[in-house]
Formats: sequence, C-alpha cells, structure tokens
Amino acid sequence: MSQPHESRVYSDLARFYDFFFGRVFVDREHEVIESLNLRPGNRVLEVGVGTGIALDGYPPYAHVVAIDPSAEMLARAKKRVTEHGWKHIELSLGDALNLGYPDNSFDYVTSFHVLTVVPDPYRMMSEMVRVCKPGGRIAITTHFQSANPVVAFLNTIFNPVARQLGWTTKLRKKDVLKGHPITLERNEKISPMSVHTVIVARKNA
Repeated sequence: MSQPHESRVYSDLARFYDFFFGRVFVDREHEVIESLNLRPGNRVLEVGVGTGIALDGYPPYAHVVAIDPSAEMLARAKKRVTEHGWKHIELSLGDALNLGYPDNSFDYVTSFHVLTVVPDPYRMMSEMVRVCKPGGRIAITTHFQSANPVVAFLNTIFNPVARQLGWTTKLRKKDVLKGHPITLERNEKISPMSVHTVIVARKNA
C-alpha cells in the first residue's frame, strides 16, 4: 500500500496536481483564508502546502511559513513564490506529524486537504494545536466520512482505491477533533452535496 506522499499523486504526478485538484479546491481555500481576517504581523503556518495553490490567498502583511514533505510538490511551490516575488512566504520541507517548531509559535495554523493523507491524522491535529498560540486559530478543509449510511458505504468500497493513491475516505470527524483544547467556531460542509468540510477552531487560552 502506498504511504501518504509516497503515492504517484505526490511524486511523479505532482506536475498534474494543480490541473486535477487545484481548480476544485482553490476558491474554497482562499475563502477560508480570507475569513480568518489576518492582521499585520501575524505568523501563519500552512501544513502540507503542496504546490502552493492557496498561497496567493495570504495577505503580504502576514508572515507565512509553509511546509510539505514532498520535494516534488515543494519545488513547484517555490517556483510559484519566486515568480510572484512573495517575500512574506517561507517554504520548507516538513513533517505534519512532527512539526519542528516550539509550542505556541503561530497565530494561525492552516491545512487544506491533508488530514486524510497522513497516517495519523489525530497526531497531526495535536501538532497543529500545539504550535498554535492560545487564542489563535486552526483552520482546515478535509474530507470526512459521511454520516449518511449509503454514502459512507460507498466511501468504504472506494477506500482501497483511495489508499493506493495516498488518502483515506474513512476518516471520521470525531476521531480527529476529540480531546484537543479547542473551541469550534466553524464546522460546515463546503456545500450541501459536498463531502468536504471546513473546520475553524480557536485554541483555548
């Protein structure tokens, strides 16, 4: 079985990622970033930046650190940053399960469509909460298993194929969010028919 970021989607298919996935997700990612109302001097960590399709959503007055474990993805993100001259964005190789930053380092932590990719999504969420400052926000978009039993059954059938590509269709929301010192501020599907969800949570003081 392919491990997350070791599948073809994250290596030799990286050059096609924007075409297949960017058009579907980028508008929503920009909307989520805009809704955070970032202020001058805010420090933001984006976990799993991929090819950087969401980076132009961040205002230039915020300092953004964006990490990804895939060298192929990161190379494309770096090209994008260089072409646009984004001085406020810092890119680095990084592991979502072991964020190399001290506790309470960032005002905001974002991640788009990454939780279903990592082998331990609860640990990833724990790391995101850990590096977020008290009172700061964690914002994610991801695919959770549907509460509709028919859709959930179809997800289960498709899951072996999804796992070969590098993600799971069986991640349950409660298994990711429970037990963290956070308060949910936003918890909604992207659209009534969508399986993708937007979560914005504030880290408790």
